[in-house]
Amino acid sequence: MKKSFSFAQCAAVILLCTGLVSTGIVWYVQQLNTKLKTETLLILKEFAAQDARSVEMQVSKDLDLLSAIATSLGMYPNLTKQELITFLQTQRNQNHYKNLEFAQPDGTTTLDDGSFLELSKTQHFQKAMTGLANISDRGQDMLDRSNILVEAAPVKHEGETIGVLMGTRDTADFAKLLDMQSFGGMGYSLLVRANGDKVVESFHKNAISGLYNIFDMPDDPDHALRHQVLSDFTARKSGVITYHSAKRGTLYISYLPLSINDWYLICVVPEEHITKVTNNFVTLLPMICLLIALAAFILGIYLCQAWPLLRKKLSTPDGV
Repeated sequence: MKKSFSFAQCAAVILLCTGLVSTGIVWYVQQLNTKLKTETLLILKEFAAQDARSVEMQVSKDLDLLSAIATSLGMYPNLTKQELITFLQTQRNQNHYKNLEFAQPDGTTTLDDGSFLELSKTQHFQKAMTGLANISDRGQDMLDRSNILVEAAPVKHEGETIGVLMGTRDTADFAKLLDMQSFGGMGYSLLVRANGDKVVESFHKNAISGLYNIFDMPDDPDHALRHQVLSDFTARKSGVITYHSAKRGTLYISYLPLSINDWYLICVVPEEHITKVTNNFVTLLPMICLLIALAAFILGIYLCQAWPLLRKKLSTPDGV
């Protein structure tokens, strides 16, 4: 007669099965967590691409508008000073420029308030004199010291460049384009040059304000961020990195080159937010699996207890 399973043997089999199920659960959760983080980083890169397209489209639109105004101005090469100022003031008000000015080929510039500046050494003026409409890097308004970007377009008459029309815009206008509402409002974007100088900073609560260069953050004395991204910036490559900030914890940073000057679009999201999202998603699954394993264990105990009685009943002949 074969010996039946004892309770201890039955329990051991159930525990072994439960252990295997638990190991499978842990492995699956880890894989799912990794996949969700990967997907989140892909979303971060996509948001960076969307912000980059928004900035490029806005700059292109602005330069097209300024070029159209410059074409209009080129039709009247002999305006008096007052007529020129009136033209500049009218176009400034209609097109919401902070300031609008006209520079002669020698760099002598008439502002829309009637004052004069000498801008011959500025890069945006020099580029426009070669016939290329362009936008400057961040500068300071000489009147109120606010941060501005200067758009410049050549003014031509009968095919000859007779000056440059320049319109200034506050960097805050571009910051509105970068108001990223993804990741529960925890992410933010900014524009920088390839050397780390800010072009348009973020006014997000998580961003560090007041810095001229992102590589000079006070919680990064060893310039770890510079070492991580500078080679990619120089080569005009995009990417996503994990950066450890002493004050703000671990951050995911996505960076993407723009087709404007040497600008880069940077998106930043705290790791704790991504971890929170993924943890919330995967928490329910192991709980359900553990409940299933517990139910199987209880069922196994019941079968171990009931099996001898059931076997005895089945082995008893009918009628005995």
